[in-house]
Amino acid sequence: MLSLLFLIAVGIVVWLIVRPTPQRDAAAGQSWAQFHHHAVSNGWTLLHIHSVYMHGNRGSKALVSIYGDAHGARRDSWFWWHQVQPGSVVAVSGLSEGWGPHTDRDDVLYIGDEFSRRDSVQATFGARELVRAQRDWTRRMMYAVGGAA
Repeated sequence: MLSLLFLIAVGIVVWLIVRPTPQRDAAAGQSWAQFHHHAVSNGWTLLHIHSVYMHGNRGSKALVSIYGDAHGARRDSWFWWHQVQPGSVVAVSGLSEGWGPHTDRDDVLYIGDEFSRRDSVQATFGARELVRAQRDWTRRMMYAVGGAA
């Protein structure tokens, strides 16, 4: 019985710490706006990481889509010398396209450079913050539609 009460208390404390709050969501929305503006003003490409299917010593393989692409097609990618996390958005400065020996496709995105050991990921916006920013955007759109009616 005491164990059950302890687990309930721990659960409540954890929920209080990680629960969604409008202030935290608004801060994430503001951070996203700054991240997006900084990336666009520097001419970087934004990639949304849908899944990561390999972490290696020299980088990671992921399924990504180019942020803002009208088609939203998911593509295989190789991040040289960088470990990406699923759900995050990365701003990259060096992006090339080429043949992928494991997928046997010629439209694999390569980020960075194998030989110079250059990592071209300039900034990362984490998955958790992205969810909060999306929640803030949804909340704002609901208020905008509700306020206009």
